[in-house]
Amino acid sequence: MLYYTNNIFETALYLKSITLILSNYYYPMTQLNLENFLPYHLVVTADLISHALAKVYAQHNITISEWRILAHLATHESLTPGELGRLTNMEKARVSRALILMDSKALITRTGDSFDKRIAHIKLTETGKNLYALIEPEVITWNQQFHHVLGKEGYPRLLAGLKQLEQWGQEQRHQPAFYD
Repeated sequence: MLYYTNNIFETALYLKSITLILSNYYYPMTQLNLENFLPYHLVVTADLISHALAKVYAQHNITISEWRILAHLATHESLTPGELGRLTNMEKARVSRALILMDSKALITRTGDSFDKRIAHIKLTETGKNLYALIEPEVITWNQQFHHVLGKEGYPRLLAGLKQLEQWGQEQRHQPAFYD
């Protein structure tokens, strides 16, 4: 709602209050306030959404880590554990534990690299491909329901903004930390 007045002093006070409100969102904080700290909300929201989605594939007896790996392997011919770590944004140990679980369920195969025996190439087995084909439509349905929460215009805007933040975050990985 736009505020209109002929009184210059009322207009100045109104604009000052709007500026003060916006400054809490657009200008650097002088004191940490979690209610207005975007990184905090991104982490909490991502965790909540991840666990909500996990209910879909948990019905198929796979974990969040296994699902992330399964989804990436379904779209790539073969990936190394290092590549999976980068794509899923998971630490090496977490990727390793998930691959051990997936191997025990016969969802993946490991093939040694012909040039470097330390490297393994991971592929989905037919069982893994079938599991992904079973879960994918359920995840798509879940995503459509999630899409409706944000609305027709909100979903693509949020997705575009998150992709910008993700790109910025990727770039920051290559910068030295201020505490190094």
